[in-house]
Amino acid sequence: MVRHALENERFPGKYPKSPVRTFHDLPADEQATLIKKRLQDYSKKIYHKIHDTKTIEREAIICQRENPFYVDTVKDFRDRRYDFKGKQKVWKGKVETLKASGASAGEIDEAKKMIILFDSLQLAHKVILNSFYGYVMRKGSRWYSMEMAGVTCLTGAHIIQMARQLVERIGRPLELDTDGIWCILPATFPENFAFKLKNGKKVPISYPCVMLNHLVHAKFTNHQYQDLVDPETFRYETHSDNSIFFEVDGPYKAMILPASKEADKNLKKRYAVFNHDGSLAELKGFEVKRRGELKLIMIFQTQIFKFFLEGSTLTETYASVAKVANRWLDVLHQRGSTLADEELIDLICENKSMTKPLEEYGAQKSTAITTAKRLAEFLGEQMTKDKGLNC
Repeated sequence: MVRHALENERFPGKYPKSPVRTFHDLPADEQATLIKKRLQDYSKKIYHKIHDTKTIEREAIICQRENPFYVDTVKDFRDRRYDFKGKQKVWKGKVETLKASGASAGEIDEAKKMIILFDSLQLAHKVILNSFYGYVMRKGSRWYSMEMAGVTCLTGAHIIQMARQLVERIGRPLELDTDGIWCILPATFPENFAFKLKNGKKVPISYPCVMLNHLVHAKFTNHQYQDLVDPETFRYETHSDNSIFFEVDGPYKAMILPASKEADKNLKKRYAVFNHDGSLAELKGFEVKRRGELKLIMIFQTQIFKFFLEGSTLTETYASVAKVANRWLDVLHQRGSTLADEELIDLICENKSMTKPLEEYGAQKSTAITTAKRLAEFLGEQMTKDKGLNC
């Protein structure tokens, strides 16, 4: 049907004064592009989607006994990360002690640098650990195991759903991620709790953390985990094992989540979290974090977040945010007439890498394409022959 419609249409020539062409006059690749584009538009209009997804259910058994090399590697990496996290906590304690004892600024700075060092090391290990999981699903990988990827995904989903159900009963979940949940709990809810032992010692625990861990261990422990004891006779010992633990971060001063522009739709992975001293604890999904975004937006966002913490009522907060927003709106409305040329050019710069060579974009329009065409005019056609051009 889509093809018939195209066969009855006429298309402009390749050059401004060329004769009009029929569908059959077009080269095969142009025909294919047109059909694909039309079919996409049709699917969007009629089915409100352009991909058809179906769920395939299957059961699988993973034998950990055969070769636990992958599991062991992940464990070693995880333990190294925990080691660095532990050292980071130790240095945090040292900073507090130094501050209390009135040490010199130089000593405190050195200790703070150690915190940053261990934080960077644990973060590097976290990133590598995350890629282990993706690698398991990659068809050409050495440890390809769709079963392992599937069971990891399913277990993670069940745990986070269970955490959400619990949080909904005592507070309110704000944002759910694959491996974490941001929430607000009532001020009266116990956060840290300390047991007093008979010998006078105190054992502090994080109440929300222990509560969630108790549930995870009740429902997700593997009671038939096997370790190889004797490689000669292949004798294994069975024990219960569960290494999934919640960690509680915070509490924080505030979390800012933007509302969606469309009704009944939630924005995922976009939020700013503030510490009690007003500094940013975490920022996700905003243009500030992305390379190549419009400079104006990046500077605007860098300035605006801290104003959400001003004012004691919602109206006052909005008023303080509006001051910043209005200043930038004025720049737009006056088309930068109040700024120096250099300043203006810096604000309206953006950085884009083109995945395909320029000629493959055809009649499409975008800032990057226009830039590439102008580059070709200045520096010759050979500039835009290759793909990956940075504009």
